[in-house]
Amino acid sequence: MEKQIKEILLRGVLNKAFPGGQYGILENGVITTGHFGYKENLDEQIETTGSEVYDIASLSKVVSTTILIFKLIETGKLKLDTQIHDYLPVAFKGITVYDLLTHTSGLDADIKKANLLESREELLEKLFQSQPDQSKKGTIVYSDIGFMLLGLLIEKISEKTLDVYAKEVIFDPLNMRNTSYHPNIHDAAPTEYRTSPVFTGLLRGKVHDEKSFALNGVSGHAGVFSTAYDLSLFMKALVEDRFVLNKETVELMSLSQIEGLNQFGVLKHRALGYEKPTKESVFKAYRMAMITHTGFTGCHLIINKEKKFGFVLLTNAVHPKRENNQIFSYRDEISNVILEKWEETK
Repeated sequence: MEKQIKEILLRGVLNKAFPGGQYGILENGVITTGHFGYKENLDEQIETTGSEVYDIASLSKVVSTTILIFKLIETGKLKLDTQIHDYLPVAFKGITVYDLLTHTSGLDADIKKANLLESREELLEKLFQSQPDQSKKGTIVYSDIGFMLLGLLIEKISEKTLDVYAKEVIFDPLNMRNTSYHPNIHDAAPTEYRTSPVFTGLLRGKVHDEKSFALNGVSGHAGVFSTAYDLSLFMKALVEDRFVLNKETVELMSLSQIEGLNQFGVLKHRALGYEKPTKESVFKAYRMAMITHTGFTGCHLIINKEKKFGFVLLTNAVHPKRENNQIFSYRDEISNVILEKWEETK
């Protein structure tokens, strides 16, 4: 399987669909990692060495924020039906932690003109003034706004910043030594060449997401940098019940909560924080056993607890500009390779 996956990824690099990256495969308790292509592909091509850390974008939602929410629930400091306005100065009532984890709050997907936000204060003002669309309450609308609020909720209740609490609860216990919200700039694979009134230049060791950038890189929806090996450690602990959460909590987190059309008419399937394969997915036979997620920079995470299997792909596919990103069809090919392997071992 690794050979097939690497061939797909190398073909993508050759076709200039993305510069390069890392992958991690967890199978039968064994972690296999590899790197491919180029770390940088702007003024010159710099090959990957395997030591790079990548901006994992929205994988931050499930590797950090979701886990911290459930840690607070385990310790009795929070509940799924806790209302956000009980802790944060938001301009709405009636939205719960559950609503935000399942992306069914009715809140917008994003903050408009986020690339012009110059400070944390400016972002928080817009965030707290966000209003849910009641007609969309219960509909899946994938919302960065919702997870930004979850990040702030974690900080409020834990009385620690998100980066400090994540290191304490997740990264250190799982020996994820190269995972943080504050990467060494020399280790970080660059993402986009950004041009805005706020920042002009190549983003290297600085978070790609504009909203997280305004929050100094520490936010509930993005901001984590990591390696394929570290995320493989995360997956291994989870599937082997040696995780930072209890087995029962992981099972709850992984349960199907809602499947339906999103605001664009696309079928989506959500667990608590995580995404799940839909009944139309190639993984439909394994949809209840799987949790998954993607990240805007070109990352992808697949976990099948029943198979004790995990796969992670980290890339800087938005480098040097997001318009260059053509990784999607290659991720689909990799999914088919994984599915074939699972079918062989039934």
